[in-house]
Amino acid sequence: MSSSDESRGAGGGIHAVYIVTTLAKLTLIKPMIDMATNSRGKLAVYASSRSYQAGAGLDFRLEMEGLQFSDILLLAGANPQFLQQATARFHNDHSLVLLYVMGMDAWALANHFSEPCYLPTLQLSGTTGILTAAPGCVINRKLPWLQYRQRVVVPIS
Repeated sequence: MSSSDESRGAGGGIHAVYIVTTLAKLTLIKPMIDMATNSRGKLAVYASSRSYQAGAGLDFRLEMEGLQFSDILLLAGANPQFLQQATARFHNDHSLVLLYVMGMDAWALANHFSEPCYLPTLQLSGTTGILTAAPGCVINRKLPWLQYRQRVVVPIS
């Protein structure tokens, strides 16, 4: 079975698409997918965090209706006031906001530096996600999934 066959259901139709692209290209790709599949029912569309940008306008959010993506907890609405402050501090540069909050999590992990190696059950609620330690001091991050619904980004339960 080819990889294209694996994404097709029993009826031969495509049921989901995962898009890895920039925000600019997503604004072209997602509406075309919607137009091409509109008459055949809803297609599940997923994207990486590269496709999301805090503060996107209403028109963009309308075009992205139904799109599901993963991103850091801060952007999932965990702390809207802090997100607003960080976004303003870095002049709406999404990349700098991400770098800043990753640094915050690195600092939090540094305060527990000896623990991850000895406590494999270590779990921290960071600004980027739920951080856990694996054997060999490997740090894993679990990201939440979000979706555009009626022009609003909401967490998927």
